[in-house]
Amino acid sequence: MRAIIIGAGHNGLVASYYLRKAGFDVLIFDNKFGGMTDTTSIKGVKVSRASYVLGLMPRKFIDEFEIPIIEQDPIQTIWLEDRIIPFWRDKEKRMKELVNAGEDKFPEFEEKIFKFKKLLEEKFTFVTAPPSEKEVIEEAKNAGIEDVMRPSKEFLSKYLSRDLHDFFIYPGMEDSPAYLVAYFYDDWSFVKGGMGTVAEKIFEKANKLGVNFVSEKVNKILVEHDKAVGVKVGDKVYKADVILSTASPTETMKLAEYDHKFTLGKNKWIKYNVIFKEFPKVDERIKNFINSIIDFEGGEVVIPSTVDDRGGIVMEFMGNYEEVIEKFKGEIVYVDKLNARIAEEIYNLPAGNLNHLPMREPYLFDGRPEKGWGYKTPIKDLYLGGAGTYPGGQVSGIPGYNSARLIIKEKLGKDFA
Repeated sequence: MRAIIIGAGHNGLVASYYLRKAGFDVLIFDNKFGGMTDTTSIKGVKVSRASYVLGLMPRKFIDEFEIPIIEQDPIQTIWLEDRIIPFWRDKEKRMKELVNAGEDKFPEFEEKIFKFKKLLEEKFTFVTAPPSEKEVIEEAKNAGIEDVMRPSKEFLSKYLSRDLHDFFIYPGMEDSPAYLVAYFYDDWSFVKGGMGTVAEKIFEKANKLGVNFVSEKVNKILVEHDKAVGVKVGDKVYKADVILSTASPTETMKLAEYDHKFTLGKNKWIKYNVIFKEFPKVDERIKNFINSIIDFEGGEVVIPSTVDDRGGIVMEFMGNYEEVIEKFKGEIVYVDKLNARIAEEIYNLPAGNLNHLPMREPYLFDGRPEKGWGYKTPIKDLYLGGAGTYPGGQVSGIPGYNSARLIIKEKLGKDFA
């Protein structure tokens, strides 16, 4: 039985591994191997051009694919004008630091967040059908942590100072459930050699099992009598029993010539990858935390060269260029700029939406990508398994895994956890 996967990003690669393991003949198509989990060489320096840290990927995947993570300590550092707050990996040390910084309710905040994350992991992470918001709220109530499903701004206001809120929730998500605060709160780490290593390691395992990758873009999903039967690549046709697209739902339905509208929103993000001749000069107060993810009002900054040999000094950040460069001064060799428009072209990413669909209502839980779809589409044998499906964006591999599990269950009558 042949399975064709559209998209060689981390989700497509994860899915390919498990589908092949179950016995499918697997063929992956994409003109950009790794998708946004890529490492680019610029002036001889390894740069994680798009995604730049790993945090949401379950430990089972990290271990299975032997992904070499570098657990920098502290994990991140919040840099405010009047205080600097490092988030240490050691819980006791972290709690003490936050309380000393005046955040007396932080221990309670984190206890609820971690309790909620455990609930999600045990009941709502590895699923073949996304849960409804109502189901999650009910389970949260039973666990005594229902306020994590309240609007993010309400939840954050209850536990943290106002000047910290923006470091825990992205703009535009403030009215969405604090589920999203928990979603993004994790032990973020660097990956040795850059984020491209994630894709390389997964494919290495998949390829050993017999998964094949074709470095070409799918032009069309072939549909006959409301059933997906194959893909067209250039002037060639490849037939398949099942097609899994880990591309954006917008791109997928366009390829299938199925008229369905998704709201992608305005995406004005910019990521800069700056190569320095020498290590940049920084404020004395932040020197001891320079190996961490540094968050301040001007942006989020990482200097992976502090913990990994990238062949030179690279600083990667999202935010205001002038404000960041003002705080990290040095002779610049090269500046690489990535924004929504460029990402749309390079990564086949409609509207440059990093998460394929906005991470807010109505695209949460079983509303992602559309009520009643889950990891399927209205077209028989056409499945979805990318960031536009539950649970959502960032580098986790969960959508790829869940969609593969559903296909195996429906097509082979088997299941695995």
